[in-house]
Amino acid sequence: MKLSIHSLIDISTYAGCRVDYTQGGGGNTSVKTPDGKILLIKASGYKLKDVCPTNAFVCVDQQKILSFYQNVNQNDGENNEKLSSQMVKDSTLTIEGLPNLRPSVEVGFHAILSKYVIHTHSVYANVLACSNEGELLAQKIFEDKDYGVVFLPYINPGFELTLAMKSVIENYQAKNGKLPEVIFMKNHGLVVTSDTLDRVKDVHTDVNLTIEKYFNLTGLLTEINLKQTPNGYLSKTKIISDFIKENGLSLELLNKYPLYPDQLVYLNNLLYATPELMKIDGRKVEYNTDLKQATTLEETLAAYAFVIKAVKDNGLTLSTMSQQEVAFINGWEAEKYRRSVK
Repeated sequence: MKLSIHSLIDISTYAGCRVDYTQGGGGNTSVKTPDGKILLIKASGYKLKDVCPTNAFVCVDQQKILSFYQNVNQNDGENNEKLSSQMVKDSTLTIEGLPNLRPSVEVGFHAILSKYVIHTHSVYANVLACSNEGELLAQKIFEDKDYGVVFLPYINPGFELTLAMKSVIENYQAKNGKLPEVIFMKNHGLVVTSDTLDRVKDVHTDVNLTIEKYFNLTGLLTEINLKQTPNGYLSKTKIISDFIKENGLSLELLNKYPLYPDQLVYLNNLLYATPELMKIDGRKVEYNTDLKQATTLEETLAAYAFVIKAVKDNGLTLSTMSQQEVAFINGWEAEKYRRSVK
């Protein structure tokens, strides 16, 4: 167990300390114990860089989750979402010395993948995932790589996404004799999985560098910059100021282009409920909140600006979530919980 915890911290720190890979509480990581009985996964709402030996991760019964997805009646409709949610609660293990937290909402697909899983909302991957041309481009960009690549259409997170991922990896394995290591999820992000620790990090890095070089995106988003003010923090991140100069910024604009769930969770819904949190005055954005929340808002906004800029600058067409997909995220209890974690 100690070695597995160390490995989880390793990949979580790797993915969580770069704003171009993850923003706010987005993304998740997991590690399975050597006997395959326990899955360690980032806790819902926490940042990847918060994962440490005593906090921000959860242990679940790996075999119980696998058994559920191997035997579930796929035609049971909406009831399966409730059943899967209850199953995750029942599979969560109480470990002495660890707080009782909720596992990531995506624990299902982590269970069906290889020993190590890194799921990020990388801005580079989302240039492909948030453009209509992304799937065809992915086939071209990665055709000579030694890791298998698949591209999922947008699927509602949770039960439906796990089943869709299970199907696509089984189909890939049947055709190629091995599991894919890279999974792009339309309007969502990137998943990389492997049975070795170094391999999962190396492949994740290579995927992102390959996209970054292909579109010449180097240096557009390396860090965020906030300046403290009497009421909170002022946005000083260049890509945000450049984006506002070109496009303006408003809740109406964010609602017009819903790109992925994290944008809805950490920007649209939060600003709709508490508009006083973010004041937009001409080209100036000020966050009237504490540093932690201001950082999440700035990171999420910077990633959003990056993706829209990269898609447009490269002559691609922006792909957005449908009204039904937005409504699912807005009404999903799991996402309300994630947003509430301080």
